[in-house]
Amino acid sequence: MPTANQESCEVNNSLDDISLIVDAAIFDLDGTLIDSSDTYFSVIEEILKRLELPLVPREVLLEKMREGVESWGDLFPAESESWKKRLTKEAGTLFKELAPRMLQQNLKLIPGTPETLRQIFAKGIKIGLVTLTHLKYLEDKLYPLKKAGIADLIESIICIEDIPRVKPAPDSLIECAKRMSVLMDKCVYIGDSDIDIKAGRAAGMKTVGVLTGMDNYETLKKEGPDLIIDSVADLLKIIEPCGQAGSS
Repeated sequence: MPTANQESCEVNNSLDDISLIVDAAIFDLDGTLIDSSDTYFSVIEEILKRLELPLVPREVLLEKMREGVESWGDLFPAESESWKKRLTKEAGTLFKELAPRMLQQNLKLIPGTPETLRQIFAKGIKIGLVTLTHLKYLEDKLYPLKKAGIADLIESIICIEDIPRVKPAPDSLIECAKRMSVLMDKCVYIGDSDIDIKAGRAAGMKTVGVLTGMDNYETLKKEGPDLIIDSVADLLKIIEPCGQAGSS
């Protein structure tokens, strides 16, 4: 059976025949522009060690991340509800202490991200960002983009506090497009997970899956994206501006 990357190469071989004509490119953050999985694993494992709790298999942690579940209690032994609440509170305190430093020290850009965003911006295509990140951690997670000098290219950023419903609901993508004054069908949403593709399709946008993050080729393919590519760097081969932003 071909691997995800092997199957992606089959898609990439035909990129010369594909064009994405858009006024805006909206990106997911984790797994799409930044490589954050190992950092989150390290933070959670350090918290469990400090609480003298058994480590959780990374497959379990990855599934929680994939689901967007933020309940620390799901990771703790269910000895009693009061015990779980205490551990949850202590874990939250430790996360606030450890996460900012570890995020800034360990987060890396997905290869090709700086040049991709610069060239998309130079084409006159607006750039947006939609993330499940909480506002209080956003600055730390944007640090690699700021360090590379590309954070200011992003016109609109939507985080979890900005909308009533999170992905796969389309609210965050719709809000991002509205803030940039771009029609939904003139946008492409690029993400690494099935919920990204679901959200993009629900918003009426073109969708592109990338294989640098959470989900593999088959998982992304099931959601019917317009395209699956190895990484955001491949966008430069296919993305072109419509003309005047917001035109129909």
